[in-house]
Amino acid sequence: MNDYKITNKFLTVTVTETGAELTSVKANNGGYEYLWQADPKIWKRHAPILFPNVGRLKDDSYTFNGVKYHLPQHGFARDMKWDLIDKSSSKLIFQLESNEDTLSKYPFKFVLQAVYELKNFELKVNYIVKNTDNKKMIFSIGGHPAFNANFKNTSISANQREFDRYTLNGNYLNPSPIGKINFSYAHKISRSDFLNDALILKADKDLTELFLQTNVPDSESDEKQLERSTRIAVAGKNLKFFCIWSKNDEKADFVAIEPWWGVADTINSNQRLENKFGSNSLSAGQKENFEYSMSFL
Repeated sequence: MNDYKITNKFLTVTVTETGAELTSVKANNGGYEYLWQADPKIWKRHAPILFPNVGRLKDDSYTFNGVKYHLPQHGFARDMKWDLIDKSSSKLIFQLESNEDTLSKYPFKFVLQAVYELKNFELKVNYIVKNTDNKKMIFSIGGHPAFNANFKNTSISANQREFDRYTLNGNYLNPSPIGKINFSYAHKISRSDFLNDALILKADKDLTELFLQTNVPDSESDEKQLERSTRIAVAGKNLKFFCIWSKNDEKADFVAIEPWWGVADTINSNQRLENKFGSNSLSAGQKENFEYSMSFL
């Protein structure tokens, strides 16, 4: 397994070829690690790419043109080896292409690229999906970055006052919002937020931004116990949903802020891919960009 780094004056970023997954974002001043380090006893991933489905399909299956297919939760891209096709000091481009194995689970030919670009304190991420098939392609895609967080003092705010809030019934989405979540003031994160797995917010703006505020060790202090506050901004363009997730486990010292262009199957899904709630489509030969960014302040 090969790892690749990009760096600048402020940050060093590491991405692995397995899943083209972001595995580290470190501050060069003090060496603080912003990204969850994938403790396998708690949650074994850092920031997987979700494709061609986000969340879980009903019974992990769907039908297309009368044929039944099986896909795991969040799809297969996160577990496959990607090819590094371009690299500079500040930019990495990975690529995944459909093959016989993917076609047995997902009957569309595609090229998927993941572009990571570092600019000052910001890491830009762009997923480029191209339909190389001769028929319309239906898919979902999303990011799943998880950040180290001290639950004693962690809050989330947003660039809009409130969002429609959705909930999961087990693994599946209730397609009707259960109410609003208010961000006119910072929402203090607690374990109880994740009793029902995740907070799922409907994105309504062209650019939707969430801000994670937490305490981190103060590298400039001689006192080992002294902490300072830091803020991570996650902004997505033309999102369908933002998911906020952690585990209801005292050892799960992370919060994932996930930009989604798609969502899990609904509780009333008929499992036909063409009817899937929240999905995207591309005509033959078309491509589309799905962009988000993370800023570490």
